[in-house]
Amino acid sequence: MNETLMNIMARRSIRRYTEEPVCESTMKLVLAAACAAPSAKGERPVRFVVLDKKRMGSLAEKVQQKDPFREGQWAIAVLADLRGYDSGLAWIEDGAAAMENMQIACKSLGLGSLWYGVYRRAAKEAAVREFLQLPDGVEVLGITVMGYAAERKEAYSGVDESKVRYGIWSE
Repeated sequence: MNETLMNIMARRSIRRYTEEPVCESTMKLVLAAACAAPSAKGERPVRFVVLDKKRMGSLAEKVQQKDPFREGQWAIAVLADLRGYDSGLAWIEDGAAAMENMQIACKSLGLGSLWYGVYRRAAKEAAVREFLQLPDGVEVLGITVMGYAAERKEAYSGVDESKVRYGIWSE
């Protein structure tokens, strides 16, 4: 199996991080991977807000799932500026592609990461919107939290055939 596929298979949600710092240049490589994600019709509505350790600590005080933000080294919020955007919900796919690119980039750089979903999650969205001071017309999809993993999880090993249908849906 090649290195890219190994990183995809080994990427798991990490919620506990060591205190080892992640340098800014490494975070920017992850951000570059997010910026390389495809965008429907090339409209590129996705925007990013980078949070350093201090800002993450402040966010931890506003959300229920505190530990990843207290322990992680960087976080990157994935947003979409929908002001003047006319492609419906395609921004969700654009944002998801950016999030997934970051998750895989983190793994390839030896980091753990968490996809912290925000969009349409009542317990999270209002607090995150307020914290990031988002104007009307800007949506938040989620936040990638990153750092060196303080927990280990097994890689996925292949296709779970119970989840696959061929040709048509069947029960």
